Amino acid sequence: MLIEVKVKVVRVIDEKTRKKSENYLVENCELFVEAENKVMSELVEEKKSHLLEDFEIQSLKISQIKEVYTQYTGDTTFVVTLKDIFLETDGTEKVTKYKILLWAKDVAEATKRATELAKQGYDMVIESIKEANYTYLNSEDNAGTSDSTEAEA
Repeated sequence: MLIEVKVKVVRVIDEKTRKKSENYLVENCELFVEAENKVMSELVEEKKSHLLEDFEIQSLKISQIKEVYTQYTGDTTFVVTLKDIFLETDGTEKVTKYKILLWAKDVAEATKRATELAKQGYDMVIESIKEANYTYLNSEDNAGTSDSTEAEA
């Protein structure tokens, strides 16, 4: 299960203190408290660098993102919505949407990767690609897999 954790942080950027919201996506947690602890551990470690002054957990929720593709590299995270349209046995049309998170250097590269993923197994189509602001944490890693981006959602 993927859990989204929204955090208000106070960071030192260019020798100025700036407040902003950051979104963390935590994988492999069965409880919200596990996800919260994972994010807090990351931020406490970051606080030691003196680039982070303070933080406050704002909210936790089960993510609509169903899968994270970490094998891709790039500076920006993108949320891709794939759509599968099929017919039920009674002849009615049904639409299923599936959100994924991947990394790419730009929208063109994200589109190329999403197209490849949409063709694996099912003949899905890309409904949308949106630049996102996520830091990904995988709770099964001892050190924590952290991929970060400063892109605005």
